[in-house]
Amino acid sequence: MQTFVNGIQKLLQQKLNIYTPVITAKTDLKKDLKLADWELLYLLNAVEKKWQICINQTDVETIDNVKQLVALVKKTVTEGKA
Repeated sequence: MQTFVNGIQKLLQQKLNIYTPVITAKTDLKKDLKLADWELLYLLNAVEKKWQICINQTDVETIDNVKQLVALVKKTVTEGKA
């Protein structure tokens, strides 16, 4: 899980210039990181490109924190390799 969290933290830095010292599974994307809706979508697009996955709209609506995003990435990566 930490690998995914580190990857997300790097994407936040590279794509959105958000430098936060610690991102944990409990980090709320909108409240803690203060991401606007467009920034969240931009992050999700970067996640899709990095892990070569496709996140559908219904899943986007369920993502509030890093743990949920990581779980979705893991699930999607696993399904893609099956």
